[in-house]
Amino acid sequence: MEVSKQQQKPKDIVETNQSKQPDLIEETKKPSEDRIVMLSDGIFAIAITLLVLGIEIPLADTHANTPQAHAAFIHALTGDFLLNTLFYVVTFAVLASYWLSHRRLMNIVKRVDRFFLWLNLFFLAFVAFFPIAANVSKYSQFPEAVIVYTVVLAGCGYSAVLLWIYALGNHRLVAANIDVNSDTSRIIRVAITPTFFLVSLLLLFIPNFPPSSVFYSWLLLPFINRFCSRIWKKSK
Repeated sequence: MEVSKQQQKPKDIVETNQSKQPDLIEETKKPSEDRIVMLSDGIFAIAITLLVLGIEIPLADTHANTPQAHAAFIHALTGDFLLNTLFYVVTFAVLASYWLSHRRLMNIVKRVDRFFLWLNLFFLAFVAFFPIAANVSKYSQFPEAVIVYTVVLAGCGYSAVLLWIYALGNHRLVAANIDVNSDTSRIIRVAITPTFFLVSLLLLFIPNFPPSSVFYSWLLLPFINRFCSRIWKKSK
């Protein structure tokens, strides 16, 4: 009897491991989903790297040690270099927020389909265009440059919103136990940012308003996001 019990233990262990195996498979991402994440992360990384490379170091005579050369360097440092660095910080912050939103979405996505792949590529097209938009923003004294830069940032945000809506709609790409209503606030927060960008363009209709000053209004965005989040929590 003892021998038969000892022979039965390995069988029980095998059956237990087999019963646990489906749970492990369900928690593991499919190769197609992993490839989406890797592709998206790679494009985000390239876009951020190109943003840094777009910042030009002020030109100065490295051999001259005169007050005139020093004054010219300080003027360049506080002029174009400072402005380009400011645009880099703003663009990096927007890209980072979109990347975090995309990562959060991919963490709850359990399956993908062809339309979701095309929506993701549409989203990544805006991300890849960010360095070009940042170069255009160097001519922020012209309203057309401000409009191009703002529309690219807003377009990327709205394409991210489309990804969320399509994935969560009727639990199309997420598990059935996911509370879609709790993620609705996430969709609203993602939509607030591009909407605020487009609304800020209305400042260009003010007579004699400097086009580059539109970007300073974006400093209000964190406070608006927090304000809208509080309203959403109180309405529940």
